[in-house]
Amino acid sequence: MINQLKIECFKMKRFTPLYVSILAYLMMWVAMMVEGFKPQTLAMFLCMHDGYVESVQDCSFAFLWGMLVAWYAGIDFTNRTLHISIVTGGNRWKVVLSRLFATSIITITFHVVDIISQVILYGKIYGFSFEGFCKKDIIWFLVVCLQMIAFNAFFLFITYICGSVYAALFASVTVSAIGGNILRNVFVGNYIYEHSFFCLAKSNANSDLIPCAICAIIIAVILVVATILYFNKKDITN
Repeated sequence: MINQLKIECFKMKRFTPLYVSILAYLMMWVAMMVEGFKPQTLAMFLCMHDGYVESVQDCSFAFLWGMLVAWYAGIDFTNRTLHISIVTGGNRWKVVLSRLFATSIITITFHVVDIISQVILYGKIYGFSFEGFCKKDIIWFLVVCLQMIAFNAFFLFITYICGSVYAALFASVTVSAIGGNILRNVFVGNYIYEHSFFCLAKSNANSDLIPCAICAIIIAVILVVATILYFNKKDITN
């Protein structure tokens, strides 16, 4: 397993789509820094912590997370990396877990960039102050990370079913559009949906964090097991 993780760390450093995505986001962030917020927004009493609140629960980039997972894991089918790994005696469950680890690092890294950028943006406009931040904000972020791991496990499962980077990318965009936008509008306020991995924890209250964490852990385990079972039966040696 250690060797698999070392390989994934090497691959992550060379995963260009992540750098392109972060660069594109930072360009958008710079534009917001220059333009600022709309006058009606400035009339509200806001602070740096509000930037954290807005960004840590923001799943506007869920479609991009799904694409990054599909691209990273799907390319292994296209360039026959999985074929080489299996025929050389690699365990398939280790392959799945190492990909989940890698994709989680990738998507969480992007989300961290989003959070830090939003906090800085709010600080620039409303003043740099750590008023409002507390220890539970850290727990909130960790719960969100659990939800993102479950999210990645879901898209990893889709990718292994597709067995192709192109099919996986198409499926990820379609599912993200449905899960992240259509369902969000249909099930707004729905207890089950708002504590699923399609909708990140909305506050640092225990009433949000506990069910979100439990749901994320259960779903992640189920999806990882399902992916391993499916992958064990999948023929990729031809």
